[in-house]
Amino acid sequence: MTDTSIAIAATGRDWAPILHRFVADHGGARVRARVMHPEQALEETYDVLVIDDVTSFLSAHLVQQVQKRDRKVLGVFAENAGEQRLRKLGVNAVMSATADPETFVATIVKLAAQRNVDEEFAELIAELHGEESASGATGRIVAVAGAGGGVGATEVAAGLAADLARRGARVCIVDADDVAPSLAQRLDLPLHPNIRTAMDYLHHGRGSVRDALHRHDGFSVLPGLPNARDWGDVRFGDAVDVISELTAAVDVVLVNISSMVEQTMSGPRGEGRFGLSRLVLSVADAVVLVSGPTPMAIGRVIEWLAATRRLVADGPLHLVVNRFEDGLFARSEVEQEVHDVIRPASLSFVPSDPRLAKAAWEGGLPARSRFAKALAPVTDQLTPVRDPKARRLRIGR
Repeated sequence: MTDTSIAIAATGRDWAPILHRFVADHGGARVRARVMHPEQALEETYDVLVIDDVTSFLSAHLVQQVQKRDRKVLGVFAENAGEQRLRKLGVNAVMSATADPETFVATIVKLAAQRNVDEEFAELIAELHGEESASGATGRIVAVAGAGGGVGATEVAAGLAADLARRGARVCIVDADDVAPSLAQRLDLPLHPNIRTAMDYLHHGRGSVRDALHRHDGFSVLPGLPNARDWGDVRFGDAVDVISELTAAVDVVLVNISSMVEQTMSGPRGEGRFGLSRLVLSVADAVVLVSGPTPMAIGRVIEWLAATRRLVADGPLHLVVNRFEDGLFARSEVEQEVHDVIRPASLSFVPSDPRLAKAAWEGGLPARSRFAKALAPVTDQLTPVRDPKARRLRIGR
């Protein structure tokens, strides 16, 4: 009989090394992988993922993706609040961190022998209970990142949100930049409520995620944390749960993330630096990558894609060359280099625009400008096909 294979998410709690030593000495199961990041949880082959409630990259989306691969998730908690969170996230079973290793192994073996409930049957049960199916029509998540700092990714994200809203799409833009959050300042919005408020609403039942949203120029905005250092006290998975929750109310969720995406592991839980950007990319349906207008900037695009190739390979990539003013020759050079190496779904050249600079001082966005016109091809790709029977929801302030 083949032992059940386990993947253990990195943790600083004692249960993990105790479990590892026990199965090495007594069998019944074997540890196949130590999971340090969400991509690894999806790529490794195993039967059961054992993960702490405090793991930074734990989210409902990750649990669902693991289960779709016919694997089980065993959540480990130390306090009652952790157990409640795990159950809300939809794990297959929960276990106290103080349980003995024999109980861990027995639960893991039992879980591995179970079959995941068929998704179609689950939808039927939801309909019978009058609930909205989790796999029903939802909005798309679009990550907007810069290939390097200062290239104007926040400006592009705001411009896309405004253009999509003018076309009748329900749009929300989220500031998930954990290095230099600036969306609230750019749009002259209050810093509170923000994404942390939305996390509290979602996981503690203190309100609705929609109550944390602001309105601006026809679209909704969820500001980021006022200080990037505050992300050290927040689980990245909670932020992704908020983003996923918003897809039930809007057509497009634009998520402005940091340009920092290198995978440098640090800390006892293995979350690594810049884990939020990587986690958002792992759930995004499409990516808009913003570059500067120089050969060095295009080189940074290639480096960025090399660092994220496993995360963005399945979805369309739209490349925006921002503040471009160098004429037809330079444009053809960029096009040749990009299409030879990157082959994006779309390539747009966005010029500098004096109206945009003026609007930034006023916290607004110019409706008719060279900037907005140049972004139109990207908006064409992101504009959803609307169902005339779709129910419109008013959200935000």
